[in-house]
Amino acid sequence: MNIKLSYYLLIIFFLSSCESIDLPKPNAYLSLDFPEPNYSKIKFDNTNISLEVNSAKTSLFDNTSESNSELLLSKTLSYPLIKAEILLEYFKLNKSNNLNDRLKYLSDFTSIHLKKSLNPPTVQEFVDEKKKVFASIINIKGDITSPYQFYATDSTNNLIIGILNLKSNTKYDSVLPALNYLKNDIYHLIESLNWNVNN
Repeated sequence: MNIKLSYYLLIIFFLSSCESIDLPKPNAYLSLDFPEPNYSKIKFDNTNISLEVNSAKTSLFDNTSESNSELLLSKTLSYPLIKAEILLEYFKLNKSNNLNDRLKYLSDFTSIHLKKSLNPPTVQEFVDEKKKVFASIINIKGDITSPYQFYATDSTNNLIIGILNLKSNTKYDSVLPALNYLKNDIYHLIESLNWNVNN
């Protein structure tokens, strides 16, 4: 038999007898079809404050505020499909209920979740001088139940604090598509905020 032919047959034999190599699978993310956002204007009762929230597959509830006399109104926007909710709290600012104290409370809440994250938070500022809306959105990456917290204020009279709560303990990577969807709703909520609907 020709040596070259024997050599080629030997190579084919070895190649056909080798086991297939399993390559690691790429990271997979939870695939969900989220409803197209449908934003509706809501008003905080007994105030002139309005904002727009996503009404597609969501429910909006008023919360009682008897335990906190400084809390004028609290609402919960529930996302059953995502198993999440956004808590919105409105405060009328005054000497006994000042902006610094309220923001310190939010900072303390954020610090609790930061302890469970290996990454520093991402903070995005939003300023609308014309409407006097000054806001910050805090994003904490990690396996935590509250990856987004935010506030919006006119710096003198009004403050809204928002907290996103996830209802299930899920890995950050798997809920990332849902968080991106919720992030857009948070941004729209802040951009639509108006302290006086008569203006």
